[in-house]
Amino acid sequence: MALAVVATGAVVPAPASADNLDSIKSAQKANGNKIEDTEQALEGAKKRIRKAVNAATIAQRKFENAQREKKSAQREARRSAAVADQLQREAAHAASDYALGIRAKDRIQKKLNSQRNDMDSVARAVYLQGPINELDVIFNTNSPADFTANLVAVDYISRQQQNVETAIMVTQAEVNMQEVRLKELSSKASVASDRARVQLRKAEQALAKATAKQREVVKLRAAKKLALKKARQYAGQVKLRYERLKKEERRLQAAAKKAVAAAKKAAAEAKAKAQAQAQAQSQGQNSNGDLTWPVPGYSKSGNVGSRIHPIYGYNSCHTGIDIGAPSGLSVKAADSGTVATISRGGIYGNAVLLVHSDGLTTFYAHLSSASVQIGQSVGAGEQVGLIGSTGWSTGPHLHFETRINGTPYDPMGWFGGPRVPVGCAS
Repeated sequence: MALAVVATGAVVPAPASADNLDSIKSAQKANGNKIEDTEQALEGAKKRIRKAVNAATIAQRKFENAQREKKSAQREARRSAAVADQLQREAAHAASDYALGIRAKDRIQKKLNSQRNDMDSVARAVYLQGPINELDVIFNTNSPADFTANLVAVDYISRQQQNVETAIMVTQAEVNMQEVRLKELSSKASVASDRARVQLRKAEQALAKATAKQREVVKLRAAKKLALKKARQYAGQVKLRYERLKKEERRLQAAAKKAVAAAKKAAAEAKAKAQAQAQAQSQGQNSNGDLTWPVPGYSKSGNVGSRIHPIYGYNSCHTGIDIGAPSGLSVKAADSGTVATISRGGIYGNAVLLVHSDGLTTFYAHLSSASVQIGQSVGAGEQVGLIGSTGWSTGPHLHFETRINGTPYDPMGWFGGPRVPVGCAS
């Protein structure tokens, strides 16, 4: 309980040190929250890096596949180009053979035309001389010599006709054979040319595929580098922020240690002073000064002493007075001093304990809220809280106590009444 603190002589550290320590602790808490946030961000950065690495790994696999496909396409393009080149050469040879065949056919045709002209000449000669046969030779000869000469002429002309006709037949056969060969060469040249065009298209398609894969390779390589670069940049930024916050945390820890040491020193000095004051009090040096009424304009509504508890109905010792007042009304400090404790909950609800000189303490209970902080120095008449009805209370009022070295005294002793301890509290 709040009063037990006073009874044992414990004293709050000097206000300045307490304020400084609270400020440092507040800064430590805020910095700790930032560190937690940054650690989460760092974990997020690690996840982003892992994601980027996975993406880069996938991109690397795609890159390698694209490289292989590119090389395969390039090989296919080279093979198709080589086949197309060979087929083009074959087509060129076939076209050349065809051209030679055409010229050969022309020569044979000329030869045939010449032979036909010879045949025409023989026919004209026979026509001009008239029909010649063996009977004509026999009946139209005047002597054996004429008969022999005419017979030789008939034989010569017959043989000449036969030779010309035979030559014409042979030449015509050559012409026919050459036409067949030309058709074959033409077909071969056409087929070779078609195959060459097909292979050339394959080569062009393979080359286009290789070019597309090359562009894909370049794109994947750039995507991989960019993903890793961004991930590393983000991680570096978060890591730098984390290191700065950890440095600030170490600085605040050092400041907190320094503030705690100062607070302990101030507490030791205050304790020594309190002990001196207690010793002086035990020697008969009591406080005789007056106090400020804590709720100006409102009078006492309950006395100290034995009473039946208003809520639970059992006999209890009331160690302070009650001052009835509306909720939210300002509660003033009865004298200058230091805030020793601020309690919340329990019998007294929200309550404030002030330590004054010469072992005197004042206690303000059932407040709706406290307006001061532990370790704060307050002057007489300054607000310490607001009227309320927290704790074991039947309505809005202030429970006000005064104690000397932990012993409860009737507060009215400082407002014109006898200054005596509360009898039921002993």
